[in-house]
Amino acid sequence: ACGRANPHGLHLDFEVSRDRAETRVVAKREHTGYDGAVHGGIVAALLDETMGWTVFHQGIWAVTGRLSVKFRRPVPVAEELHIVGEVTKQTHRAVETRGEVRGAGGVLLAESEAMFLIMPEKRRRELESRYSRVDEAFAKVKAAVEAEEKQLEHGRT
Repeated sequence: ACGRANPHGLHLDFEVSRDRAETRVVAKREHTGYDGAVHGGIVAALLDETMGWTVFHQGIWAVTGRLSVKFRRPVPVAEELHIVGEVTKQTHRAVETRGEVRGAGGVLLAESEAMFLIMPEKRRRELESRYSRVDEAFAKVKAAVEAEEKQLEHGRT
């Protein structure tokens, strides 16, 4: 959904912090299901990808084990959408997340819960060697988390 190598992908850019990722996107006509609404599969992909980045940017490689989506209202094409994912629980084998798609005025359009299964170390190493810029992605979240913690420290003094 967000990879630059896929010419048909959504090319999402994420802002990340501890246990959170968010992105904004304007769905195109090609993403339409019925009557100017984004296809439900695209909405699910947006949520899955955003929640996945909450996990990946923590330095954890995982795959979606379960994904549920509640569609609250039609998701409009050609309007900016705000997608947020957050980690809600982590164990040694899985990470649970929640996500939301909001439209104009912050209206809730869809929400989701997912469980990501943590990959075995061998598979993680294989994927790390295949994909470039992994260190850059992890450095981005580390810097965001450090900035977040500094803000919290200043707020306490």
